Formats: sequence, structure tokens, C-alpha cells
Amino acid sequence: MKDTSRMLISTIIAAALFLLMFLLLKWNLIFCILLCIGVYFGLFLLLKPKQKIAGISIEFIPEEEEIRKLLEDAQADFIEIDSAIKSISDSSVKVDAQTLYDTGKRILLYLKENPTKINLARRFFTYYLDTAAKLLRRYVDLQNTKLHAEKVTTILQKTAEALPVLNSAFEKQFTHLMEGELLDVEVDIELLKNALEMED
Repeated sequence: MKDTSRMLISTIIAAALFLLMFLLLKWNLIFCILLCIGVYFGLFLLLKPKQKIAGISIEFIPEEEEIRKLLEDAQADFIEIDSAIKSISDSSVKVDAQTLYDTGKRILLYLKENPTKINLARRFFTYYLDTAAKLLRRYVDLQNTKLHAEKVTTILQKTAEALPVLNSAFEKQFTHLMEGELLDVEVDIELLKNALEMED
């Protein structure tokens, strides 16, 4: 919602409230003015739109501009990975690339639900995701040359072998992000075991 719309809506509601309280209810003029000013500013703040990138709210995250750049770059990387997957002709490489994409998307979904952890995912955004996009783009470029030279074949093979390694790195990053939740589950399991032992 634009600032002018927010201002207009806040003014209309505050004015209507003033008319109701002062003219109809005959409340004190000073009290009505002060209350309506408070209502105006309260509504103006409440109607402020939430800033989101890739579905993640960044409004209350520190270093907002840096986070915005990370998420915008991540979106570009995901688009590039998705485009590469559609162009890969080798079925096993396509499956590995799709697995990589799906793991990355799960990480992004987790960060959408836990935006305060975005700072912990910097290495995922700046290195792993970016590397995955570059490797897949180059793989498709080399594949499309249709060259069967030994060097080209070797690089294609090495790229294919790197994809499961990258996915493993994605999963480690995801586990790192979830350490707090995993610890909570372990504690709950231990408490349950102790409770069961006490009942025996």
C-alpha cells in the first residue's frame, strides 16, 4: 500500500472517529483530538506493507539491504538452476540436479518460516547455491556444443559427479540451520525416556 493511500485511509478513519466522539457522543474536544491523532498514527503504522523477497519477510531482519541482495541473488540462482534442469539431456544428471533444486527450495521454505535465521544461511546463499547455478549453466553450455572431445567429456563427467557432493553440502547447511530444533527434539526424547523409566 502506497504512503498516500495509507495517509488517506488513516485520515478518513481518524476524522470519522472524531466526528462520532465529539459531535454525537459530546466528548471533551481536547481528548477527542488527542485520541484521533493517536488513532491516525497507529493506523498509518499498521497499514505499512510488509517487505518480502522470495516469500520471506525482511522487514524486521537486521542488515535489511544486505539480506535483500542475498535473497534476490538466490531467486536468480534458482531460476538458472531450473532452466538448466529443463535443458539437461542425461537422465541421471537431471535427477541429481532436480534433487539439488528441491533441497535448495526446502531450505528457502524453512527460512521463510524462520526469517531470523537468514544470517546463518549466508554460506548457502553466497557459495553453495551460486556454485550450483554456475556448474549447471556450464554443464548445459558444454552439453549443447555436442562435442565428444576427451576434455569436454571429462568436464561433463566431473560436473555430474559434483552434483551429489553439492547436494550433501546443501543438506549439511540445512541441518546446521535446524540445530536448535534438532536439539529440542533430542531433549524431548530424553525427557520421554526418563519419564517412562520412572513409571517402570
